[in-house]
Amino acid sequence: MIDSIGQNILPFLTWNAGTFPVVQVLVSVIIWALFYVQYRVLFRGCSPEYCCRLVTFMHGLIVASVTAVIQFHVGPAPWDVFGAQNKALHNAIVIISLGYFIFDFTWCCLMGTEGAAMLAHHVLSLIILSYTLVTQISGAEVTAVCFGAEVTNPLLQLRWFLREHGQYETKGGNIVDYIFVFSFAFWRFGPGSYLLYRAVTSEKVDLFIKIGAVLLYLISLVFMHGVGKFFLRKYVWKMKKPADKEE
Repeated sequence: MIDSIGQNILPFLTWNAGTFPVVQVLVSVIIWALFYVQYRVLFRGCSPEYCCRLVTFMHGLIVASVTAVIQFHVGPAPWDVFGAQNKALHNAIVIISLGYFIFDFTWCCLMGTEGAAMLAHHVLSLIILSYTLVTQISGAEVTAVCFGAEVTNPLLQLRWFLREHGQYETKGGNIVDYIFVFSFAFWRFGPGSYLLYRAVTSEKVDLFIKIGAVLLYLISLVFMHGVGKFFLRKYVWKMKKPADKEE
């Protein structure tokens, strides 16, 4: 089914292994950059980071939605086709994400807004996505990772927007926090851990992909540490303090 969708809608997303789709990736970068420029025009009173996060929000929604369809409707499951040749729809997702990460990594370096962990995540993502496009293998597992990584990103950006508009310290902000933290932990430690285990123990998965998967997982643990620490500080330790005072 993926083949038929790719051939009918995305015929330009197939090429021979060993070559890098420069034109396709460049188009993707330009499109994301144009979205950013458009947001800067539409929201003149907002900061550059505000507009960049709108782009990030859009990327998260698009990639999470399309990869969800691939993983849960179109199929097959990534562990059933480890190391298989990419399909056109896999290439589409990888190109969309690679173009975005090139744009966002450039923006982050110019603005100096992100720390070492996020920059390392971006560099590793750029390498793995590029490798998948050139070798034309492991598109199924890479797009599955894209889903797990991006499905919680819109919530992360929503938290920032709520804070920016003074609506974060509300019940709505608390609800978003809870959904974000628990979904972040679920997708990384649940399906994410299972996918990593199956990929690392499979003989069909390329060694480079295995190493990249392990490194991305380690970086996600760094992110999870920060998320968990934030959650404990705001919702657990904060609730214990009044009780301690009463005693």
